[in-house]
Amino acid sequence: MNRSYTDQQRRRAIEVYKRTQSVTKTTRQLGYPGRWTLYKWLREPTTPGRPRKQAKTLTRYPFEVKLRAVELFNAGWSPADIAQECGLRSKMSVYSWAQRHREEGQWGLMSKKEREERARIPTRAALEKSLPDDPSELKEQMAKLLVEKAVLEKELELVKKDVSVIPGQLSNRQKTAVVDALRPDFPLPMLLASIGLAQSSFYYHLQQRSRPDKHEHIRDMLHAIDAQSDNTYGYRRMWWELRHRGIIISEKVVRRLMREEQIVPRFPKRKWRYSSYQGEISPAPDNLVNRNFHADSPNKLWLTDISVFAAHDGRVYLSAIIDCFDGKVVAAKTSVHPTMELAQETLLAAIEAEQPKADGSLVLHSDRGAHYRGSTWRSLTAKYGIVSSMSKKGCSPDNAACEGFFGRMKNEMYYGKVWQTTKELEEAIARYIEFYNNHRIKTSLGGVSITAYRTLHVA
Repeated sequence: MNRSYTDQQRRRAIEVYKRTQSVTKTTRQLGYPGRWTLYKWLREPTTPGRPRKQAKTLTRYPFEVKLRAVELFNAGWSPADIAQECGLRSKMSVYSWAQRHREEGQWGLMSKKEREERARIPTRAALEKSLPDDPSELKEQMAKLLVEKAVLEKELELVKKDVSVIPGQLSNRQKTAVVDALRPDFPLPMLLASIGLAQSSFYYHLQQRSRPDKHEHIRDMLHAIDAQSDNTYGYRRMWWELRHRGIIISEKVVRRLMREEQIVPRFPKRKWRYSSYQGEISPAPDNLVNRNFHADSPNKLWLTDISVFAAHDGRVYLSAIIDCFDGKVVAAKTSVHPTMELAQETLLAAIEAEQPKADGSLVLHSDRGAHYRGSTWRSLTAKYGIVSSMSKKGCSPDNAACEGFFGRMKNEMYYGKVWQTTKELEEAIARYIEFYNNHRIKTSLGGVSITAYRTLHVA
């Protein structure tokens, strides 16, 4: 329990201490004060007759004053002007109230007593009794609520039109659109205060809206590129493609325009994987690649694998050979059956298309599937001077670059669609590989297609 002492008691305690030089003896002899209180008196003795410093009293403001200050702050007023308008001792309180209002709403501006009082309104009669009796105050509250209701309804309309809009987190441009739509029906200051927009920001964005859209032709171009890429390009590849077409803008602008036009690439789920492993049916070559998928020139390192695509009436198996120089699909064959001939025909097609030197300079890497362990496959590689390399057993990262191609292909072309027939699927695979080699932007190649890169770097 706190206890106050007179100046005479303080003086007496200090005199006894000076005589005994012991805090314990002083408190036992006088029966007061506590040890820590006496230590405090000894550090800061009060001169008799001189008044003590009075502690500053903490000013408490009612909920209405805090709420008014926050509303003015959201409307763009400076804290100094708010302090003068609301009669506050410090402008720093405004920052604290605004922070609490953002985190907890109006509840965060109330004291414990105010919260208890507001929680004790369980009935309509009590609620009506708590309302002000002055008709002018009631009208003021009603007008404010009508404005807030209209603003919320308009925000919900924006959400229905644009899924990227988050209620309560509108940009100043979006807030301007809401205020401008409601301006014929409500006073502008009330709208700005309700939505939390400064008047200067409103007129700035209003002026920007009245100007013609300088990106209108780019928006049309983005839709065309999106259709050409079959809805697979994100903002980075969009940016590269625009540069190739002579449009120089920043990636941020491309990202914003894609968001406004609701151009979103597909990110579907993966399905089950196909495995052609049938055991160690023949001796496996060494792993000569060791996950180093780099090649300084074409026809130095090829990767091959087989992947499966499912349609309603069956499955399609794609065998592909990838050149590690630039990622080109040098050959690809499809079949409804994963036969040995499928892999062999792919290899023959690659040899015919690329005409590699038969001097052992070309390494062909694969997994340990049965297609690459048969005698015919081994005879073909030996005939054309191709050195075979194989991954370790059950180690898919050893052929990651080839599997990465299949993963990208399925994400961009296959997943998220309904395929009725294998014929339809085979045609789509052929179209995609043509697009992949000749048109698809590769950021790892400096934002150009594989064909363009090979033309620039291969004599």
